[in-house]
Amino acid sequence: MANLVVKKQDGSLLFDTAKITYGLVKSGNLSVIETWWRRSFKGGNVDPNWGGNWTSGGVSPSVAFSDVIYGFTVVGVTSPIVFLTGSGCLQGTKITGDSMTFLYTNASVNTKFYCFDLMKDSIAGSPYLKTRQTDGAVTFNSLQLALNVVASIQAPAPTGTQESQYPIPTGSRPYANAVLNVEQRQTPPSYQSNIFTAKVTINIKSGIEYAAYLPWSRGCQIWLYGSNEAKVTYRYGGSEGCGGVVGGIQFMFGPAGGTPEDSPTVVSGTPMPPNFSQIATDRLPTALVIETANLPFPFN
Repeated sequence: MANLVVKKQDGSLLFDTAKITYGLVKSGNLSVIETWWRRSFKGGNVDPNWGGNWTSGGVSPSVAFSDVIYGFTVVGVTSPIVFLTGSGCLQGTKITGDSMTFLYTNASVNTKFYCFDLMKDSIAGSPYLKTRQTDGAVTFNSLQLALNVVASIQAPAPTGTQESQYPIPTGSRPYANAVLNVEQRQTPPSYQSNIFTAKVTINIKSGIEYAAYLPWSRGCQIWLYGSNEAKVTYRYGGSEGCGGVVGGIQFMFGPAGGTPEDSPTVVSGTPMPPNFSQIATDRLPTALVIETANLPFPFN
């Protein structure tokens, strides 16, 4: 089958119709979708490994003791991928008919998304250049803005130990040089859930805004002391995310949506376990990176 190959002036590849070609289908800011209860251990001399010994999860009527879920909905996509500018950890998708909703924690309404999907012959306009496979499937459509990955960056390795038992040496981090921050305390009157994050910024080029996509991510355990909060200690599950910033990208860990949460006792005089632990160290995800300057925003 004949292919169309286009290169830039410097000789680098712009697109090759023999390969998978993605086009922008939607961009905008994330919005609040719903809130998810955090699950609490019922206590007593029962097995914490059995789900029935934890309170029920699901959608909650308020932000109290819950995680706010942000996202967006796209219609008619085949195999979408989403790049973020700003914070966010993907929690999954909800599919209803032809609609797909992407769900994120540790995000905000300031987080930007750029959703790409396999190119289709679904946009009106002219003139245009379209290429097809022998079965008629579109491989390139010039009416869509093509995905142009400018970098691929691997997450930094953790430092210290990732064991959850203590005593633990100081300096354990989910990423080398990660900055730890309590972004939200569980205090009245809202009693929104405690949010503790670890973030590390990887510089690329100053002055340029980037967006990033993480093809797969890891989980972790998060443990910290409360400060004038509902609980003395907090222990809950976390998830990984990645987004672009001006000048680079940022890998992060933060609470998983609707995570189980308990408040274990730390024996007096015993060092606290690491804030972030049980993170896989034998594999590190690699983020794909794009520049946002030439992409329409918001779009569709």
